[in-house]
Amino acid sequence: MVIWISGPYGVGKSTLAEYMQGKMNNAIIFDAEAVGNAVRDNYPDHPHGFIFEDYELWGDFCYKLIKDIHENFHKNVIVPMTLLRQNSYRIIENLRKDGIDTHLVVLEADHQTVHDRILDRGEKEGCWCMENIDLSREGTAALPGIHVATDDKSVVELYEWICNKIGILDEQRIQDSNL
Repeated sequence: MVIWISGPYGVGKSTLAEYMQGKMNNAIIFDAEAVGNAVRDNYPDHPHGFIFEDYELWGDFCYKLIKDIHENFHKNVIVPMTLLRQNSYRIIENLRKDGIDTHLVVLEADHQTVHDRILDRGEKEGCWCMENIDLSREGTAALPGIHVATDDKSVVELYEWICNKIGILDEQRIQDSNL
């Protein structure tokens, strides 16, 4: 299974992904940002800007790496990465065409919640993420997928909601020994 978690910068994608990894059998976190940095930073003068999705190779490399990890290492892959562009949905579609159970979960929150979460993780007013809250909220809101409001939900509540929504079975979860 592949679970791509999108949403505005600072909404809690990485927090949820780390929690999910600890609760799911055989799960890893795929770092699409590292792939993006490798692609973007090797082009002279960043010809397509700073958003990874604007580099076609980023999508191609993510798709191929996720597919390889899933098929050859038999891992559930969790991808905490903001998608803004409709054409990036092709990564999800291609994985599905290959027969891989793939879900796009879009975390949503109001502007103030995202703002406060960015500050809580130690970033400053005026940082890139802060300056692009509205861009990322608008871009992710337009994506297909399973949308969930996170404003008043804990990471545990989000995990349980997502498991129920996409059908993560009990046997795919790590069972708590004290239950």
